Amino acid sequence: MDEDFSLRLTDIGREVAEQTYEKHCFFTRRLIAAGVDPQTAEREACRMEHTISQRSFELLKGAVEPE
Repeated sequence: MDEDFSLRLTDIGREVAEQTYEKHCFFTRRLIAAGVDPQTAEREACRMEHTISQRSFELLKGAVEPE
């Protein structure tokens, strides 16, 4: 964070942030589609995005949203 409180990420930090955000969006969408109310889906997606491994996430995503 710099003096004007702007957050600056390294390339690796940006990659981690993008992966985490992708997980968050995926889990939020899937939970809402399953009937979970949006507020609960957001809250629970926040937990899920940090606990699932990248490999497991990619496999799950591929099974649910095939290319």
